[in-house]
Parts: sequence; structure tokens; C-alpha cells
Amino acid sequence: MNERLWKKEIELDRDIQREFLEWKEKRHQVVLQVEGPRQVGKTHETKKFAYNHYDQVIYVNLVMDRYGFEDCLSEPDFMKSYCEKAGIESFQDDDHTVLIIDEVQERAPVYNAIREIRERLSCDIIVSGSYLARTVNSKDFFLPAGICYLRVPTISFQEFCRALGIENQYKTVDLYGESVGADYDALQSAYEVYRRIGGYPEVVTTYLKYRNLDVCMGVLTNLLQTFTSESSRFFTNSTALSIFQEVYKSVFVEMSEEKKGTGKNLIEQTTNFVKDSVKDPVSRNEVRSAAAWLLYSGITGYCDLYNNGDVTDIVSNRRIYFMDTGIANYVSTLVSIRKDAVEGLLTETFAYDELNRLYQMTPGKKLVKGDKPCFSTCGDYELDFVVVDREDRRTGVEVKTSDNKAKSLIFYKEKGLIDRAVRALPAHGGHGKQTDTIPIYLIGRMLENDR
Repeated sequence: MNERLWKKEIELDRDIQREFLEWKEKRHQVVLQVEGPRQVGKTHETKKFAYNHYDQVIYVNLVMDRYGFEDCLSEPDFMKSYCEKAGIESFQDDDHTVLIIDEVQERAPVYNAIREIRERLSCDIIVSGSYLARTVNSKDFFLPAGICYLRVPTISFQEFCRALGIENQYKTVDLYGESVGADYDALQSAYEVYRRIGGYPEVVTTYLKYRNLDVCMGVLTNLLQTFTSESSRFFTNSTALSIFQEVYKSVFVEMSEEKKGTGKNLIEQTTNFVKDSVKDPVSRNEVRSAAAWLLYSGITGYCDLYNNGDVTDIVSNRRIYFMDTGIANYVSTLVSIRKDAVEGLLTETFAYDELNRLYQMTPGKKLVKGDKPCFSTCGDYELDFVVVDREDRRTGVEVKTSDNKAKSLIFYKEKGLIDRAVRALPAHGGHGKQTDTIPIYLIGRMLENDR
């Protein structure tokens, strides 16, 4: 394949490239499975890495494969046979070659043979797919051994700042208002855009090209519609498309209504919402399957609860968020929710997504304990997030859209339930007697003193 075929008009410099390289240098004898939502840049970033670091790249897309990769697996020298059919003159089976198998969820026999393929080849191997949730939900797929997982996320706010040429300001501006005002203003402006468009690469590159939020919303519309249509084909029920369309709305409605996180079942609420919206009969299992699909596919994510302010008393999956603020912003246009409530939910979604990146870091780099963000309730008081760092220090976070009082933070701090109280809001930041204030767009740097 010609290298030019995967290059974009606007190329983004993404952190995921360093993670690819770490795998190559440390674990190249293990198959790398690249995961992530559709259109998040998996194929593009994989090819970019491959063409920059290997002498030979063999790319197989199981959706468009015309040369019978699956059929070749039964032959003794299957790669030689496949390359001959594909018109590749010679296959060099060594560490200077990488085999990329894309859309691996489309062929169960190929997915199930990953371990065997690894044993038969000496080259590096990468498999990828947009709908790997199918391999979890289907009895035809078996989890292969010997796999290293790499999840490609949407573009972070820091990466967005990099694309805008203001990453240095993001990395160096003081959390507590001691830098020049122009730097905060530039980051605030970038945040206002990012909160609307999110981090899907096509949306970001569209913004960089046109600087038009309405055009970006059109891209988001197409992206979600495509995901919905493609996802529904993996379900046998005729109402799958309608169910997916309503589940998006129910997630946003649930975000707006669920504040305490106690005694409410997300699936039950979602089921009731969908049943009221879809004309045809809908079962609880159908809704559960659609909601689980969105979770496995990286469209939504859960937030755990620290019950009664106790970080050792964890109740799993008590709140749900969209994993991209652009998707959340688009879905907000489909439901009837007050504008001020929408603004608050988009701000909280941004905070969740940025904090979640801290939880998804590799173990050696991870700054926090746990596998996902947590909120907390204690009596009548609730904190949007409580973060426990690797030194067991507890930071309570309240996400605000305006500079109002943080009663829950003060309560938690006075009761000794947190060690540090932080308000994250659109402001330059500062220190107070009981709470610190940081700019909401720097919430991803909240634990930087641990670095």
C-alpha cells in the first residue's frame, strides 16, 4: 500500500503514537489489539505508526479483503500464499515487518486464530476493529491468549491545544492564576470550542479547516448516525435502530435527572424511557444489550459511587456519561432540557472525560487508584468527583459553570472525608482558606504535583 493513501490533509500529532512505540520496543512478541470507537482514528494512527517504523507493512482489511486471508490460514505457508494473491512480491517474516489485520470482528475464525497466527509468524502483528463489542457479545468469538490491548481515545483537550498551537500554554500556565491573563484567555477560548465539538479526529480537523461550529455539528450528526446504523446490524431484532436512537436520548436525560445516584437502576430507567418512545414492543434485554453495546464501543462510560464519603465503600456503575463532549452536545439537541442544565452537563462531561484519561493510563504512569472516576454522596451533600491518588490522598472536586459557593466541598473537608478541596470552573484559579480553584480546562493537570 502506498503511504500516501492513509495521510490526511490535516495531520494531527497524537500521544497514542508513543504508546504504539512502547509496545514495539517492549512487547513486540505479543499481538497488539487496537480498540476504540468508530472514527476515533484507529486505522489511521496504526498505519501512521507502521509506515514510520517498519520496512514492510502488510495491511489486511477483513471487510474489503479480496484475496481470501481467512481461506489462506489453512495453508502451510499462509502468508506467502496470501501475498502472492495480493500481488506482494515478497514477505519478509522478521521484526522489520508488521502484519495489520483490520476489522477483525468481521471474521470469527480469524479472530479465534490470533494465537495460532502469532505462533506461526516472526513479524509483529496488530489487530484492530471498530465493533469489538461483537467479540464480547457473540458465542462465536473466543478470547485469544497472548494479546496486549491499546485503546485509542478521542483527542484530548491537550492534543486539541497542540493542534491550535497553544499546547505550551496548556502545559505551563499556573493552576492558581499566577500566569499572564492572555494565556488563560486563549485556553478558555479553546475550551469553549472543544466542549462543543469534542475530540473525534474528523470533527477536529473540520474545525481546524473551517473554524465553523455548525459545520462540525454536521460531521457529528453523520458520525453518530453511521455508528447507529452499523451497530444495529449486529442485532437481530427489527427495532434495534429505534432502540439505539432512543438510548442516546435516555442517557442524556438520565444525566440531567440523576443527582444522588442512590437507589436508581440505570437500565430500568433507560428501559422505561425507550418503551415510552418506541411504538413497537421493547424488552428489557433488548435495551440492556443496546446500552451494553454503547459501553463496550466506547460511546458511553460509567462513574462509580463512593458511598457516604467512604472511598472504601464503592458502588459500581451508578452514573453514566458520554465519552465525548461533542457527542453529548449533539444529543442535547434531541431532547428538551433547559439550556442552563445542558451547559452544566457538558461541563461535567468534559471533566469526566479528562479525569477518565488519568484512570486509563498504563500502570507505570497512572496517578490515580481505581479504574474509573467516582462521585460521592454523604447525607444531603454530593461531590461531582473524588479522586484518590497513588499516595492515598483524596481530592474532592466540584465542577461549576459559575463562581458560586461549594457547600459540599466544605462539608467533606470539615468532616475529614477529603484531604484537598478543588473547585473547577471557568476562572483563572486561586487559593482559598478551605478550597482551591482551578480552571476547568486544566482539570487534567489537577494531580501534576505527583508527576
